[in-house]
Amino acid sequence: MLPESNSVNVRTSRVVFRFDEVVSERPASGAEDLSADFLISPRKGNPEVAWHRDHYSVSPPGGFRPNTAYTVTMLPGVADLHGNVQKHGATVTFSTGPTIPPTIVRGRVFDWLEGRVAANAFIDAFQQPIPPKAKDTVDYVTVADSTGAFVLRHLPPGQYTVRGYVDANNNRRLDPNEIWDSASVTLMDSARVELLAFVHDTTGPRVREIVVRDSVTVRVTLDQGVEPNQPLTAALFTITAKDSSTVPIKVVESAEQYDSAEVAAQRQRADSVVRADSLRRVDSGLATRDTTAARRRRELRQAQRDSAARAKLLHPSLPSPVHEVVLVLASPLQPGATYRLHLEGLRGILGATRPSTRSFSVPKVVSDSARARADSLRKRSPPGVAPPSGTPPAAPPG
Repeated sequence: MLPESNSVNVRTSRVVFRFDEVVSERPASGAEDLSADFLISPRKGNPEVAWHRDHYSVSPPGGFRPNTAYTVTMLPGVADLHGNVQKHGATVTFSTGPTIPPTIVRGRVFDWLEGRVAANAFIDAFQQPIPPKAKDTVDYVTVADSTGAFVLRHLPPGQYTVRGYVDANNNRRLDPNEIWDSASVTLMDSARVELLAFVHDTTGPRVREIVVRDSVTVRVTLDQGVEPNQPLTAALFTITAKDSSTVPIKVVESAEQYDSAEVAAQRQRADSVVRADSLRRVDSGLATRDTTAARRRRELRQAQRDSAARAKLLHPSLPSPVHEVVLVLASPLQPGATYRLHLEGLRGILGATRPSTRSFSVPKVVSDSARARADSLRKRSPPGVAPPSGTPPAAPPG
């Protein structure tokens, strides 16, 4: 690569990435031109990239600025003529002035709503306050890796806004409906940030999908997250039947809380079965000391704890905003009937609200879980006492 990395007082019009074979003159990603495979930080527009059989030359529009430290990156994905794609990129750092600032900003970008890393998020950082002339704005850029982690190096000390976003259309600009977040950083030598990206919608949440799990359980998916400090109450939701009667809502929970409770109950039932089987084996004289199996169980539990600790690093420090809720009803929905769900007063992450209404139909076939619950109620009912109103019909024998 030319110039050599960490060079100072460089006078050049381009950076050269050279290979030991002929490389492709088209991006392997299917992008329009080779500029998609390179970054120049600080940037002023997209890089200008030229193909020369065994090397690429890269330069910024208008040339390199004086007294500026540059980081030029070739991203993973460059291919040769046989279609072999490089899994790793390359970086060269140099300065057109006498020094290269030894500064670094580290961070990670998360898709906050989904509670997972934002792989390959685009990062830019610009100094505050913004200079009065747009042409004086310096924008440092990089791309996060597959775990959402990023590193920005060699920024002059100062106050910066660091922004990360999922560049869905790969145009290296933040567009409407793309998730993003930003943070202010005072950079002296090093700094670390966590970016929790979400769609900055200035209108309130609306109902996106309704799923009837059984006759008394309705799962509602919203098109955006709920303001984290807002309690979920039944007063925010109204379900009405075709005759305008209201179906009372007993409990409103986030889908995560509801699912966690179900998983915990399943685990408790499984543990009960295991304990009962152990007691039976002891009572019958079948139990033996199996130290190998016990050791394997201990090793498995330790591996699970280690895995959970690693996974924690790849989850945001703040809980994800609720965007799915479960409504537990006080009376059952009628199979085959149509209802309307109306929500009002639910605040989005930015605090905005808007009413939302959506109709949904109850399946004519009762789900297995509802039928099993109904059968359980019948078994517990005293002889001659009818089961609770609205209980689905029992499954036919056989």
